[in-house]
Amino acid sequence: MAGIHYLCSRCESRVEARRDDATICECGTEVPVVFPEPDTPVAQCGICGERELYIQKDFNRSTGIALVVVGAIFVPWTWGLSLLAVTILDYALYRYLGDVTVCYACRTVHRGFPLNPEHRPFDLLTHDRHVYGAAPPGAEEGHERA
Repeated sequence: MAGIHYLCSRCESRVEARRDDATICECGTEVPVVFPEPDTPVAQCGICGERELYIQKDFNRSTGIALVVVGAIFVPWTWGLSLLAVTILDYALYRYLGDVTVCYACRTVHRGFPLNPEHRPFDLLTHDRHVYGAAPPGAEEGHERA
C-alpha cells in the first residue's frame, strides 16, 4: 500500500501517512499531506511540494552496514566466506527490493507509488544545492574548466 513517510517538523519523529488515515504526529502536529492521484507517479513532494526528487532502493542503510560488519567479524572463522555470503545476500536484496522516491528538500520518502521517469538516482550537486544553497562558482553541472 502506498504511503508517504516524513519527519515531523516539531518533534523530528517519523510519521507514516496513508491515503485514508489522518496525518497527525504523536506530538499532536498535523501536517497536510498531498497524495498523487491513484496509479500516477509522484510529480512533487507530498509534504513540501518540492519538484526535485530522486529514486533509491527501498533498503535501510543501517541494516546494510550491520550485515557488512557481521560478515567482517566472522572473516577469521570462515576464511572470508562470510563476506562472500554477505555480498550474495546484498545482491539478492538489491534485485528483490523495489525503489522509492525521495525529496531532496525534506527527505520525505514516497513508497508504493509508480516511479516517475523524470526522476533520476541521487545527485550530490542537487542535494548540496538544497542543503547549502547555491553551488560555488565552478561547481555547476556541465561546467568546463579552461
